[in-house]
Amino acid sequence: MIVEKMATKHFKIYDDFWLPEYTIAQTYQCAVCNSWYGTDIHHISNKALGSSKCKDYIENLICLCRSCHTKCHSDKNYNLKARIINLENIADKLKDELDG
Repeated sequence: MIVEKMATKHFKIYDDFWLPEYTIAQTYQCAVCNSWYGTDIHHISNKALGSSKCKDYIENLICLCRSCHTKCHSDKNYNLKARIINLENIADKLKDELDG
């Protein structure tokens, strides 16, 4: 399954950002509920919506379990919560790089 994931553009972008510092297990943990079961990379701003054809950038990609992924698609506030968590995680990583 990991081989298939790495073959898609958004998985490569996600991996390139997170894997240098985290293990695959840490990278593919749900960012909202911390589950490792059935995770996938979610486009926070849906690829089918909006004017931009390119949604594959790290600020728009978050690892979620199936339950959280489904909630993000059905609840705008839950999706906003996921976006905030994602941006905080990215900011923390970048601050660590700056300090380290």
